[in-house]
Amino acid sequence: AAARAAGYELLVERFLYRWTPERGLPERPGRLRFTPEPDDAVFFDALRRIHAATLDAHSLKAIGEGGLDQAAREELEFFHWCPSPREWWQLAHTPEGELAGIHIPAHNPSGPTIGFIGVLPEHRGRGYAYDLLAECTHFLVEHGAEAVTGATDRGNFPMAANFTKAGFPVVRERINFHPTAEAVS
Repeated sequence: AAARAAGYELLVERFLYRWTPERGLPERPGRLRFTPEPDDAVFFDALRRIHAATLDAHSLKAIGEGGLDQAAREELEFFHWCPSPREWWQLAHTPEGELAGIHIPAHNPSGPTIGFIGVLPEHRGRGYAYDLLAECTHFLVEHGAEAVTGATDRGNFPMAANFTKAGFPVVRERINFHPTAEAVS
């Protein structure tokens, strides 16, 4: 009520997850080949393609304000802001060499986190989001993480199921608000 009275409206409810070693590392399916990619333009293009069919409320808001380019640009800006090394970002290719998705292991101010998991629309429905999540978790643990966080929108049922399958229990829920058009003007 206080947020609404101040001119804000609900954007999304999110699940916050936390993996710890006693949960065991998720099994790596081994179906994708992971490689670093130093060129931000490659990630920008992949993010545009991923966001064309996104379920993420923040990305949908950015797309509504400025299109796919804005959504991709905001993602890149956020991950450049994170204190984790840029070299950690990885592409995921099928055995045939097709780009299937990306994952960005990250450190945010709270610690090691699953920064981004994204499967290109033409490769969805094959369970690759789990492959990306498992690889991202292993990567962070191999780089010293003793716990790994992650988050997804309450309505993103496929990603929520992947977090559960990978041993990430929900530890909190968060509600994100944004200013209404009247509050901004």
